[in-house]
Amino acid sequence: MKSKFAYLIHFVAFQVAWFFCVLAPLSPLPKTLPIIGVALCLLVAIRSQGLFRLLPFLVASTLMGLAGDALLVYFGFLTFTEYPSILGVPYWMLLLWLNFGLMLRPLFIWFLERRWRCLLGFSLGGALAYFSGQKLGVLTFSQGWYSAWAVACEWTIAGILMRYLHLSYEQTASNRR
Repeated sequence: MKSKFAYLIHFVAFQVAWFFCVLAPLSPLPKTLPIIGVALCLLVAIRSQGLFRLLPFLVASTLMGLAGDALLVYFGFLTFTEYPSILGVPYWMLLLWLNFGLMLRPLFIWFLERRWRCLLGFSLGGALAYFSGQKLGVLTFSQGWYSAWAVACEWTIAGILMRYLHLSYEQTASNRR
């Protein structure tokens, strides 16, 4: 089990990166802040886990975020403030998903270990995080509660896929021993 201090370091790095990414469109450094956030998470995560152990989670998380958020934008559930984007998803949001992939196993392992914790934690946590983004003025739930439900569904699917990836990775690692 990791020490409480290591957990605290990961938690603080992730929270700082979250705020740097989310507040980027409102800041005088809109392109620099998300990069600083990613660098912080990357340094902390590589130091604790190593780059190659992180790659599957980093790639999967970023691709899921791009696909999921692009669909939410396409179907009119979400709108984002003006910012460079791909498929309607701002780069700061993609970097936020990348940070999530980096910090998934050190911070959210408790949710990944049990199916119901995963489903509830990711769906509620994802919807709450996006709601916080709305309160900060960087995104809008265009369809009110339907948007919140759509985000919760996106994060439920992301949680299921990340749990599957986590369990597959653990199985592969134990087979190598």
